[in-house]
Amino acid sequence: MLWQIGVVVLVILLIKNFLRHEQSSLSKLPGPPKLPIFGDALSFIWLTQEQMFKKLVQLQYLYGHRVVVKIFNKYVLQLYDPKDIEIILTHTKNIAKSKPYEFMTPWLGTGLLISSGSKWHKRRKILTPAFHFDVLKSFARVFEESSRVMVNELIQQLQNGHDVLNVMPFISDFTLSTICETAMGTNLNSDKIDANRLEYKQSILDIGTLIMIRLTRFWLHPALIFNNLPIGKRFKKCLQDNNSFTDRVIEERRKKRRDTEVEVNGGRRRMMLLDLLLDAESKGEIDLSGIKEEVNTFMFEGHDTTAMALTFGLMLLADHEEVQDLIHDECKSIFGDSMRTATLSDLAEMKYLEATIKEILRLYPSVPLIGRTIEEDFMLGDIKVTKGVEVMLHIYDLHRREDLFPEPEQFRPERFLSGEKMNFTFIPFSAGPRNCIGQRFAMQEMKYMLSEMVRHFKLFPTVKNFKPTMKVDLVLRTDDPIRIKLALR
Repeated sequence: MLWQIGVVVLVILLIKNFLRHEQSSLSKLPGPPKLPIFGDALSFIWLTQEQMFKKLVQLQYLYGHRVVVKIFNKYVLQLYDPKDIEIILTHTKNIAKSKPYEFMTPWLGTGLLISSGSKWHKRRKILTPAFHFDVLKSFARVFEESSRVMVNELIQQLQNGHDVLNVMPFISDFTLSTICETAMGTNLNSDKIDANRLEYKQSILDIGTLIMIRLTRFWLHPALIFNNLPIGKRFKKCLQDNNSFTDRVIEERRKKRRDTEVEVNGGRRRMMLLDLLLDAESKGEIDLSGIKEEVNTFMFEGHDTTAMALTFGLMLLADHEEVQDLIHDECKSIFGDSMRTATLSDLAEMKYLEATIKEILRLYPSVPLIGRTIEEDFMLGDIKVTKGVEVMLHIYDLHRREDLFPEPEQFRPERFLSGEKMNFTFIPFSAGPRNCIGQRFAMQEMKYMLSEMVRHFKLFPTVKNFKPTMKVDLVLRTDDPIRIKLALR
């Protein structure tokens, strides 16, 4: 008798839940055909990361700029329009990251990328001084030295007869070295740090893949199931490799602070990100687990996102000799025949290079998709979006809308020379209160590296008009090796 009552109650609850969702204004929006109970869930389950990327891109072409996908009883609103995206990104209450970010918490905890509410505000306040203009000025030497190290490695490859190279490993070393020394105050070439470098970089790739697999297989969502399967055990091993590297970074900086005075610039302490965290720890504002959260977050975001953007950038430059020549001419007008180091004032004069970087980020934004969970009902035009709805903001597709960027697949840096403000049509670093805290750092780093590359090399494509196959991952990524041919100028 009791089980019969239980079944009746369950059926009533399911019907009530179904009717509630069917009455939602989101149910009236266009989207893929939905099955009872499952919604669209089954159409995503067995997709590869490449197939998933393609499917998400196709949604707006099939259904428009507001698309609703239903995963079981959960609505996921897909947005491709700048006005809608602006409403979400500038909302002061709805800043919580979407449900899929929870699968990153065993790795990144609830650091700045994932946290919300008062914790996010406190962490942002602690970390913002690390990206002050005066601090960025002090990083010029590191950017220059890391760029020169990479250039010298590439010259050595040429001298050894290797003129066609997969550039990704070289760029990844450059960005990892840069973030270690600038933000963490640690030299990547330290024996203790370098020993785990390759394992760390591979762990980042594997963690992204495993999170994407878990995301699309709903039976892997419960931690109890995931953690006890081979995929969960592999994930745990990746976390161990990752944490082994970042723990050593923290340990090295602690030791350096104990053994020597913290670096000083102009009589003031150089406010590296890790120093800010360690200072906050001494004041009781953060504990060791909090430090690890932020170090893992910024080590990942500070090297992997920029590495992918630079990789795609070199691919585009190799395919467009005329753009290379214009950057080289701009550098020559600044430096003449001298190969001296660029200063910040030199970088400020590189207007065409800056436009080129923006065009690279338009076509290949490092973070192609942003997720939010709605915590407070609000109106999106004539559509009521209720608490609990997941919203996905499609940056990659926004940047390729033909009505916003004519001939969007063409690489044209001139689009960004007019100085015209692009309100939420171009947002490679997100926007609003949760915009990327390190965007000026990233732009400065990219300027240093690309200007050094063009001053030293001519770049040629190995395949003309090569279009890499994109895949859904934590950052915009491809498994296709990006090979370019190099020649000394």
